[in-house]
Amino acid sequence: MRNVMGPLLRVFSYLFHLILSLFLLGIAFVAGLAGKPLKLDVLPWEGQSLNHWVIALGIAGIVSVLLAVTGVFRYLFPIWAFFVFVMMLRGFFLTPFQFSAADQFWGAAGLTFGALGAFLSSLSVLHARKRR
Repeated sequence: MRNVMGPLLRVFSYLFHLILSLFLLGIAFVAGLAGKPLKLDVLPWEGQSLNHWVIALGIAGIVSVLLAVTGVFRYLFPIWAFFVFVMMLRGFFLTPFQFSAADQFWGAAGLTFGALGAFLSSLSVLHARKRR
């Protein structure tokens, strides 16, 4: 069972962070093309610096996933996954951020829970066997 669950959990973690990173890049590029700064109250930056940080975070996420998948440097991926979980937990639940509806709260809770699962799953890359 462990031989099946480990790879499945890794794939979940890779996909979660790849999709999140592509989403970050996408919203930053759309905001950049529109000439408007992003407004994301869950992140600690504002204005144009937020756009730059979101692009940098998207690139960092993609790089960490690619390095883990290829086995070049697997240790960065769990650090990235932990950072994402902490930023979501902090941004959604440990700041004065307010949800306008219950479904937004449950969406944020589900996303944060998914980030926790992806972080815990990312730890399996530390035990992954090297390909021969």
